[in-house]
Amino acid sequence: MKTTSILLLSIFVLAFFSCQRESSEDVNQDKIYTEFSLVYDANTGITYARALFKFSNITGTHLELEAPAEVRFDNDLLTFNQTLAYYEKQYTGIKTGGTFTYKDLDGHTFTNTISGIKSINFPSNFDTLHKNAAYEVIWQGDSLITGEGVTLTINGINEGDAQIFYTNSVNAHSITLPLNKLQLLGVGTGTAFLQRDITHNLLQATSAGGYIKGIYKPLNKSLIIVN
Repeated sequence: MKTTSILLLSIFVLAFFSCQRESSEDVNQDKIYTEFSLVYDANTGITYARALFKFSNITGTHLELEAPAEVRFDNDLLTFNQTLAYYEKQYTGIKTGGTFTYKDLDGHTFTNTISGIKSINFPSNFDTLHKNAAYEVIWQGDSLITGEGVTLTINGINEGDAQIFYTNSVNAHSITLPLNKLQLLGVGTGTAFLQRDITHNLLQATSAGGYIKGIYKPLNKSLIIVN
């Protein structure tokens, strides 16, 4: 049942993004909102450089660039993913920074650099989680600085019991799992997903703005959830 629901949700999301788009030539170039992200995922061993363009703001319609408009990362051309409506270039191994360059149809060039992407890992003894008391996860890695956040997602054995925990407190080196959320997890084998990100506003952008983000995802962690 759980696998079926996830599959149906994935199909819905893909269908939604596939139809919600238009060409960048149909909109005012100064009203193009831009999202850049550099994502390293230790589960695949790949760094993903991605760019997403929307009309007007963060909730706007996704845009496909019309040539000669283009977007590059470290001078490598990003290609359009027709299904997910974003631009991407994949690199084997880890990249902790780099430069995105976007050229619009009015001949303007916008250059933005991301750096300082830091690693994070689960504590070595995080293999059993008791759901009858609040719990503090002290991660392996530096404390947070301004603009950084950590997200911990725990997916239990039951349908729809995944719980998300988040902190962006400056100098934080751990994340607290409240009792009321832990009690919603099913008992049995679960999976934990950890993510550290750093986000900045764009230094060069249209009047619509945007942001640039760096993300580090360590290996997922299997754990036993008990009462």
